[in-house]
Amino acid sequence: MSSSAETRRRAVQAARGESPFDLLLTDAQIVDMATGEIREADVGIVGETIASVHPRGSRSDAHERRSLAGYFLSPGLMDTHVHLESSHLPPERYAEIVLAQGTTAVFWDPHELANVLGVEGVRYAVAASRHLPLQVMVAAPSSVPSTPGLEMSGADFAGAEMETMLAWPEVCGVAEVMDMHGVLRGSERMQEIIQAGLNSGKLIEGHARGLRGADLQAYLAAGVTSDHELTSADDALEKLRAGLTIEIRGSHPYLLPDIVTALKTLPHLSSQITVCTDDVPPDMLLEKGGIIALLNLLIEHGLPATDVLRFATLNAAIRLQRNDLGLIAAGRRADLVVFDSLEKLDAREVYVAGKLIAREGALLESIPPAAGITPPRDTLQMPPLSPDDFILRVGAIRHGVARLRHIRGARFTQWGEVEVQVRDGRVQIPDGFSLIWVKHRHGRHQATPQIALLEG
Repeated sequence: MSSSAETRRRAVQAARGESPFDLLLTDAQIVDMATGEIREADVGIVGETIASVHPRGSRSDAHERRSLAGYFLSPGLMDTHVHLESSHLPPERYAEIVLAQGTTAVFWDPHELANVLGVEGVRYAVAASRHLPLQVMVAAPSSVPSTPGLEMSGADFAGAEMETMLAWPEVCGVAEVMDMHGVLRGSERMQEIIQAGLNSGKLIEGHARGLRGADLQAYLAAGVTSDHELTSADDALEKLRAGLTIEIRGSHPYLLPDIVTALKTLPHLSSQITVCTDDVPPDMLLEKGGIIALLNLLIEHGLPATDVLRFATLNAAIRLQRNDLGLIAAGRRADLVVFDSLEKLDAREVYVAGKLIAREGALLESIPPAAGITPPRDTLQMPPLSPDDFILRVGAIRHGVARLRHIRGARFTQWGEVEVQVRDGRVQIPDGFSLIWVKHRHGRHQATPQIALLEG
């Protein structure tokens, strides 16, 4: 995370004018996250470190000079909560896409890997991301399984597993604490998990969906400090007032207009406001973008670009305890993004550790996979299946009509009822419905597949 002693020594010398910069970026309009100003300045870089931010034209001594021609210069963007595996891409391919969009750091909760592979899944996440130019801060998943008592995953995490992972230097905190009710009931498992996080001095991420009033206060009292599960503008404000860091989420675009309106009523926009993507499928990541797409939506809905960029830079760095990121200032890491305009953010150039790595939305060089790291394989442990395994039957009914309960909605599920035709013992799937099929696939339990109707 930090520069070497030799780089620091050279940066001090260059800042004082005693030696040249490695790289001098001139004619920039710096988006100053500390003051909200946009000001003209040049930036001198030594190695991976910003050595000096000084008046335009006051220095020219550098091994390499590059004019930014009056374009806007921002710190690299940061995603404070992402399940990278939701992109269905290996870490190096994911990094190639988001780096070109201006995202230079992410906080990765490898929740899905852990629910299949246990601690070894998190170990893979650490090893596969260690070499990337993208700064990847891995979190220790706390929700393995996600809903204890209702499902069986590939592993079970409690205090001992969390202590193991939190001892790794690349693991930067406890990932979203989804078992809210276990926290509120004081379950031994959740107390162990949170205490492991508190003992480590690292972050404890929240998942406070629907918590309000006394329950929200109790959740914070347990030690949780953030939430990305906002359900409304009022919910966002209550959580801010409670002291949580809120992570405005790109996968909830329908909430953004109301959240923006609510934020604009506040006397000031707190450092407790950050942004995250959570889950982004690969087509959306390519077509619309990750964090950059969310920032542009917030700007479209009326927030100033300077505030929106601060959410994804300085505020994110404060949240993630990264004092080397988030500002264009001497001593910080030279992760920088050049934008043509602040009306619609589009990364023109991206610098990582003082090196130009992307231009006009494309990486200059591809990223090889981590050497010696074998991606997980053969993790699906199920017997052979046949078409008959996917037939929905209704007791002894061979022909006629049956009334079934079904699941309505993919994201916010509800129960409904529907009449269906039964022919030769098989339910005929009505228009507008599909089958949902669930079976244990981790080799820990022999279970019968469960089949139901899904509407919508």
